[in-house]
Formats: sequence, structure tokens, C-alpha cells
Amino acid sequence: MDLSKLAASIREATTIVSSQPIDIQQREELSRACESLSAILEQPRSRLEKATHAMTPVVAVRVAIDMNIFNFVHGSSKDEFEGWEIASQVDGDSLLVSRILRSLTASGIFSVTSLGTYKPDAVVKDLASGGYLESRILMNFDVHFQIYPKLPHYLKQTKYASPSNAYAGPFQSIMGTNKHYFDWMESHPAQLDAFNRTMQAGAMRDNSARWTQIFPIAERLEIFEISTGRAKKELQFVDVGGGIGHEIKILLDSFPFLRGNFVLQDVSSVIQAMLPDLARPTDIRSVQAMGYNFFEPQPVVGAHIYFLGRVLHDWPDTQARIILQQVRDAMDEDSVLLIHDRVLPDFASNVHPTDSIMDLNMMILFSSLERTEKQFRTLLSSVGLELVNVWRSPTGGFHRQAVLEAIRRR
Repeated sequence: MDLSKLAASIREATTIVSSQPIDIQQREELSRACESLSAILEQPRSRLEKATHAMTPVVAVRVAIDMNIFNFVHGSSKDEFEGWEIASQVDGDSLLVSRILRSLTASGIFSVTSLGTYKPDAVVKDLASGGYLESRILMNFDVHFQIYPKLPHYLKQTKYASPSNAYAGPFQSIMGTNKHYFDWMESHPAQLDAFNRTMQAGAMRDNSARWTQIFPIAERLEIFEISTGRAKKELQFVDVGGGIGHEIKILLDSFPFLRGNFVLQDVSSVIQAMLPDLARPTDIRSVQAMGYNFFEPQPVVGAHIYFLGRVLHDWPDTQARIILQQVRDAMDEDSVLLIHDRVLPDFASNVHPTDSIMDLNMMILFSSLERTEKQFRTLLSSVGLELVNVWRSPTGGFHRQAVLEAIRRR
């Protein structure tokens, strides 16, 4: 193949893509193709060199959040701004504002017009107060980035043992607390709010496969859907550790005619912020917010479906077994446990970079891990549960999301 012609074709494709709208699925497909090509062309040395500078743009964004740059721009009716205009409306002197804007422009958050004005990208909405990216950056910068620089020293002190104690790991040692991350957030409301917003957006984002698109929910729940005329039963659905209800909302948005009772369980400090849409009962369903500690006996016995959405990766095996045992003890012969989580490939050669990043994030915060299918199977078997299916996203996407289906071992 003539590589010069290939390069010309890629440049031509860049022009075509930039000149017409593309949907999320097309964007993902193109991104995966570019990732595959980049992985072949870019050498490890180059990737590591880039990684050493990766925090700098994020620092600039974090500073811009504190300076209210995104709030000002997003709140304005204007499409373009002079540099002095932004500087006059935000916190900080004009020189610092210009230097931060330079970094934000290099990151694509702003572009500079031929007249020298700054034109914000649509992403500023997500970086303004309450936006998904603002919440994620606050969470990552104020916690993750405090721990990672000190992780090498921590691991050296532990003689390089993989952390496995949920209450005595990198987070506790480096942040100077004896509390679990979730307990710590209860006394840090800004971090708790950022975490909840990040988790909600993570469940709803288009490039993270929804569990209802992975598991054959329409086929399994047909008898509970009144639109089929076969709703002879009411579905009993329990979302264990379900946060503020984003996973239940996905289910009900996808299948609005489901008839049943839905129980959202989490600790009281979280459950108080349940999504308002879920609090309004209808003629065919109700959603109950139930304060519950999933290390204690499950109060809802014999439900059709128990759901653990991105819960188990927050806990090492010791605590994960307790969580699963409580569910197992409440299940009857017709109950099913669905686990929506990242499931890593068994072979390291198939691991996506995002997999390894998330695995290390779980380690520093929770002394936990992202598990492979083999590790899940072993974990479930240890508490008397049988893994009967692993349902994977047909498109794959940027996330290794899967739904594991388990029943009580007979």
C-alpha cells in the first residue's frame, strides 16, 4: 500500500468529518478506528512522554473553574468574547486570564477567530457549575490527583503489596483519615455532590453502553409490560446501592409501560437526593427510596430482580462477598441477580487503556479492583451464586461494560 496516499486519504477524511454532523455511533466507530491506527503508529516512548504533560491542561481547566471563566461564558448570550472582556468579568488579573485562555484554546475548549476573539466550544456547558465535566474534574483533581503523586511511596512502604483492605489503603494513608471513601464524603458535601453528578452522568452518557441495551430486558420482562397485554404480574425490582436512581431511570425511560414496584436502596445521605422524576408514582408503578446498608441482611425478600450497578468494583473481595451474600440469602428460586460492571479481558493484550486507568482508580480509592470474568465467576461461586451468562455490549464502545446474570446455586 502506498502510505503517502493513505496519509492523503486520512487528511481528506478529516476534512469530510469536520464539515458535516455525525451521530454518536458514527463518532465512536471512527474513534475506535483512529485509536487502533494510533496504537500501531505511536511508540510507547511517545505515549509516555505525552502522559508526563497530561496533567497540565487539566490544571488549567481546574483553575478556570475557580476563576468562574466557564460560568461567565456559559451564562452569556454572546458567541464570541474579547480577552479583556473575559478578564473583566472573572476572578484574576488579565495576564493570568490570558495564559489560562491560551491553555484552554490548546485543549479545544476555545477557538480563536480571525478577529482575535475567543469562541467557546459547546463543552463549556459541561464545565460550568453543575456540569458533568466540572463535577468529574473536581472529584478527580481534589482526590485522585492528591493520591497518585504519593502512591509510589505508599506502595514502597507496603513492600508492593496489592491493596486489599477497604478501610486501610492508599486513600486512608495519603488523605490522613481512617474512614472509607464513601464515609469520608459524607463530611465533604462538595465532593459528595461531585461524585453523585459524575456517577449519574456516567450512567447516562451515550458512549457508555446502557445496561438495558446489553441485557435482553425486553424479552425477560415482557410479562410485566402492560403494552403487550400480558402484564399478569408486578415486577419486583431492587436496585442495591443504586445511588440517586440513575439506573432505575434508564430502565423506566427505556420501558415506560413496565408494571411493578421498584426499590432504590442506598445509605440515607445518598438516597435523600433521589431523582425527582422517580418520586412521582404512576398507575402502574412506584419507586420506593429505602435507606439501606448493603452489608446488612437484605430486607426485600424474593424479588424478581436484584440489581448491582457499578457497585462491586468499589469493594475488594472481602466486602464484595458480604454484599453478595446478603443478596443471595434474600433470593428465591425465581430470583435473578444482575451485575452491571466493567468486565476486563482475561488476557492483558486485550485490555483497553481505559480498563487499566479505572483499575488503578479503584485501587487508590477503595483498595479494590476491576475484575475479569474469571474473577467474577470465582467471587460469585464463593457465596453460593452461579454465573449463568455474561452479556456484553454488541458495539463495545470505550468501556468494557457487561451485565453478569447470576442465580442461586441449586
